[in-house]
Order: sequence, then C-alpha cells, then structure tokens
Amino acid sequence: MKKNQKYPIITPLHSPSYLKRGLGGVNDNRLGFTLVEILVVITIIGLLSTIGLTGFQAVTRSGRDALRKTDLEQLRSALEIYKSEENNYPADSGSCSANAGGDFVPAYINPYPFDPKSPTYDYCYKSLGGLTYQLCAHLENGGTTNLCPGEECGSGEICNYRVTNP
Repeated sequence: MKKNQKYPIITPLHSPSYLKRGLGGVNDNRLGFTLVEILVVITIIGLLSTIGLTGFQAVTRSGRDALRKTDLEQLRSALEIYKSEENNYPADSGSCSANAGGDFVPAYINPYPFDPKSPTYDYCYKSLGGLTYQLCAHLENGGTTNLCPGEECGSGEICNYRVTNP
C-alpha cells in the first residue's frame, strides 16, 4: 500500500482465491448458466406470474361486483324520486334487458348504468304491482342462490344479488 492510500487496490492477480473459483470450488472458468439453472429460474417466474394473474383476476371481479352494487343503489335512488313524483313505481318492460328501467330513464337517471360485462350480464328491474320493486344483478363472486326467481340476469345467469325498495 502507498502512504496516501487508505484501502488496498485489489487487482485480478491479487484477488482472493474465492473470486477466481466457480461455485464448485474448482477453477472451471465457466461463462454462462447451466440448463438446470435456467429451468429453475423459468419455473419460479412461471409460478410467480400465475399467482399474480389469479390475484389480479379476483381483484377485477370484486371491482366489477362493487360497481354493480353501486349502480343498483343509483337506480334505487332514481326509482324513489320517480315514486315521490308519480305516487307509484314505473312499470317494467316485461323482460330483463340492458335498459330494464323503462320510462323513468331520461328524466330520473342519465345515463342509465349498464353492467360492466354487458351484454353478457344485465340488470333486471321488476315492478311488483307498482307499490314495490326488485332490482337484480349477477355478481361474479356471489353465491348460487337465485334471489330473483323466474328472472335471468344475462345469458342464462342467475340473479344472485337483489335490491328492493326501502
């Protein structure tokens, strides 16, 4: 070491022996990775991406379900405003469709909310004698109990979430 130098300079000729050796402890001078090492890394990356993808799909399904619940609450509010002005709830269109709201749509809720996966799933409005109603939707993370008997919330899907008048 020189007088003004605080730390020794390590050169390839003076480097410790463990830096010159491979992992096996022998001077094997290898420059790449073995096939086993590459396969292990690919397997680990595949497992992590699978776990991440399934988690992402669950989160997006939950997000769509939350949007459905919010949409039905907005429809409920519009229906209550309609009832306060007309003294009854609007008649339904007779079938569950993308625009199941009937005649209250332009004046009481604009724009009319659609299911996030429309046209696969739809919201269903059913007037029960003008004095009560039910709004139904299919939740992707919901159960298998049909809460709106006789109705489908999309192409063959049961309505497993229901909102009724307060």
